[in-house]
Amino acid sequence: MPNTTDKRFKKCEERIQSALTKLLASKPLTDIGVSELSREADVSRATFYAHYENVGDVYDQLVQKAMTDVQPLSERFACDRYSCDSPDRPTYCERIRSGGDLSGVIKDPRFFTAMMDIGRDTAVLSDYAARTGLSKDLAEVVMLFQMSGCHAVATSKFAQRGDWPQIRELIDQFIEGGMSAIRKR
Repeated sequence: MPNTTDKRFKKCEERIQSALTKLLASKPLTDIGVSELSREADVSRATFYAHYENVGDVYDQLVQKAMTDVQPLSERFACDRYSCDSPDRPTYCERIRSGGDLSGVIKDPRFFTAMMDIGRDTAVLSDYAARTGLSKDLAEVVMLFQMSGCHAVATSKFAQRGDWPQIRELIDQFIEGGMSAIRKR
């Protein structure tokens, strides 16, 4: 069993993740195999398999990395307990729109599904259910609806327009209205 806290082990994982990020800038995840990723990361296939079972596992780690500092919707629209604006933590729409170093990861067709799978297993969903008074299943449905809408707009032609702040404000108002209606049920 490898020592996963070893600096060399971590550095190798970083190289593999960096290589996948680079490859995703030019091709979809479905076109990237272990051999190509290993070559790009300058590691052997055996080394790759010491760290990951498949390319999808690397991708899932990158999705988690992309979402690490994103402000959850439940926090964003819970003005009673939190500040609605958190300049040091981007909203989901902003992360998807800007992408940054991980734009290839975010733009891959598998991103949304992987992100929702990860989000399903977090305290964010439980918190969202508690704040809305919905069951966990219904809270997941509402969250899926909200985030898929944000995702669609943030990856559309509207995301790069000069009036993005007004578009984002309109989306926020729509979500806030929906959240308010749910709380009044």
